[in-house]
Amino acid sequence: MNSTQTLFRGVKRNYHLVKFLYKIIFCLLLSLTLSTSYSQRVSIQVLQQGVSYSDSSYYDIIPVGDKFWIGGKYGTLKTIDSEGNLNNISYPNLQVDIYKLDYFDKNNLIISGDKGIVYKHNLNSNTWETIKIKGFEKSCFYNLTVVNDSTAYICGGKSAIAHSKKTVPFGFILKTTDKGKTWTQVYKNAFKMVWCVKYNVLDHKVYALMYTPNKTHLFALENEKWERRQKIGNSIFHEIQFENTEDFIAMGGWMGKKGRIHHKNQKLELPHSGLLWGRVTNEKYEIYSACNGQIVLGDKAGNYKVFGEKLNKAFNIYETVFTSPTTAISIGSARTILMLKIIEENPISRISQK
Repeated sequence: MNSTQTLFRGVKRNYHLVKFLYKIIFCLLLSLTLSTSYSQRVSIQVLQQGVSYSDSSYYDIIPVGDKFWIGGKYGTLKTIDSEGNLNNISYPNLQVDIYKLDYFDKNNLIISGDKGIVYKHNLNSNTWETIKIKGFEKSCFYNLTVVNDSTAYICGGKSAIAHSKKTVPFGFILKTTDKGKTWTQVYKNAFKMVWCVKYNVLDHKVYALMYTPNKTHLFALENEKWERRQKIGNSIFHEIQFENTEDFIAMGGWMGKKGRIHHKNQKLELPHSGLLWGRVTNEKYEIYSACNGQIVLGDKAGNYKVFGEKLNKAFNIYETVFTSPTTAISIGSARTILMLKIIEENPISRISQK
């Protein structure tokens, strides 16, 4: 073999070696690129929880001033700050469950409860008003939506439904145009439970999620009539939100089984989350409150991951609020409060530290 052939074979071997190394480097870079598509995790601190399902549950949480107000079972009404410090709120407590809190305007709150009770509160004067709506003493005001500073809608059904008991739901929607002083029934159906009413600020219409066994339909208020728009799915969908005039996000699923997220043109299932109760979003993330001490983190790019913490029992997580771009508070059944921190990990940094 002459020197030219030896040189040629050496070059050829080096060429294949370099090519092989390039493939390895390419695969590593591709792996890192893919891993950056979902490189967040959630650190969960259990701030508080009960020992049984009979403990007071927390159903809703909203920002009020520099703190948050929590409403719940047995008339629970508390404040919590971003550090997790809790305090009771003094108010004319009738010992009925509180389901939803909202604002008529920046100074006036409306709070819907069980057994036909609505509370109103003025933040400036620190005064309270209790409204008992006749004919709804055995009904729960499960959800509400505010249209403007004087108009709002409340929905619900028989109280037994909200207490996980089986009964004919006798669903309804009520409307006020005088800031909650008087209410008129604008919808009723003995065989539908109305889980959610929502005002869409984009098209200025009111929508409702109505459930009959094994199916949920979306209704819209058109010319003072509730018109069925479409079937959302064959399970409970607990809440709906609107991001533009053409699309919505509905969440729900099956207790202890699958969670479901339905965009208008996309249907997703999360195998182990259980029913998704609610959703909160900021510029970068979305958090879904789920079952069994779990939350679902979405990165707004179509990636979802379930995070959770082992609790005393399979307590539900009902609502979440962001306290900063990467921190949040979740509340749920049996006095459960979770402090969440989204940790934005860098895959390259992780490899360099090994």
